[in-house]
Amino acid sequence: MKKVSLYLAVLFTFVLFMASCDREDYFEGEGDYNGLNDDWGDEPANDGGEGNDHGHQGGESDFVILTTYSISGNQITKIKDYDVAQQFQFDQDDVGKHQKMWDYYASLIPLENRGYITEFVVFHGEGNLAGYVEPIDENDLSKWRMGLAIDVTGDLDNRDIKEEFAYVAIHEFAHVLTLNSSQVDVGGSEGNCANFHTGEGCSKSNSYINAFFELGWKDIYDEFRALGESDLHDFYQKYSDRFVTDYAASNPGEDIAEVFSVFVTQDNAPSGNSIADKKINLMYNYPELVSLRNEIRNDPTLREIQPGSWVKTGRKQRVFNKKFF
Repeated sequence: MKKVSLYLAVLFTFVLFMASCDREDYFEGEGDYNGLNDDWGDEPANDGGEGNDHGHQGGESDFVILTTYSISGNQITKIKDYDVAQQFQFDQDDVGKHQKMWDYYASLIPLENRGYITEFVVFHGEGNLAGYVEPIDENDLSKWRMGLAIDVTGDLDNRDIKEEFAYVAIHEFAHVLTLNSSQVDVGGSEGNCANFHTGEGCSKSNSYINAFFELGWKDIYDEFRALGESDLHDFYQKYSDRFVTDYAASNPGEDIAEVFSVFVTQDNAPSGNSIADKKINLMYNYPELVSLRNEIRNDPTLREIQPGSWVKTGRKQRVFNKKFF
């Protein structure tokens, strides 16, 4: 089952990134750009740390699922709590904070744009994971599960677009926005797709990610596919003018999520002529995305809107020194 996730790191460099991710099948599989290829069951099992099967990779527990909720409009209803170790019991029992996390997300992303996300997962990221999304059924891209980490929430009483939790929510939403069933036909293989194969399926001709791929990836994609893990840093350095952040060079899916996040959080459209600037400006060609951006930015509950420290004029920076998958 495909998953798209946002990971945390204390210090981010591509050297550290490659060293920590050597257990991922990162470059394997047709069109598999998500980087996380483990099969998850719909009923993940927790043991609260060591041996946690959900999100468990390479013999190490990356995060601990606490509670899953179903979503109906602006409301969430608990589906189940998972068995967790005592150290995570307080966070699991803090249903008031779970509700605040959902309310934060629901106030940030307009209701009419949230329909594809039908399950909400609260988990403890253990310093590794901040958020993820995945199709509930890998053969159906109309229903998605979104997980947000309770340990990276920060101040939930204020909606501040330059804060980490807001960025996590926007980035993860961007994956669903660009990979849902209106954008991608599930299944198929790269060889029989007329357009970009996302890993989940063939992108539609008029999809955001296909236009994005044609603009900034098509001419370098064969080179990217031939990379070894240790080559990704050099790939970014070679094409740094194409990417809004260094991690955006990881694959087209993370790239478009990063671009959408910058598109929403940065005050003004870029005036430069780099491909990175053109990717952001491509978003402005879609009236519905401009409208969505304005709705998010004009939410009266936002304390302030600033571009955030991760975007600086003329220079691409990492987001919160975190890494994404």
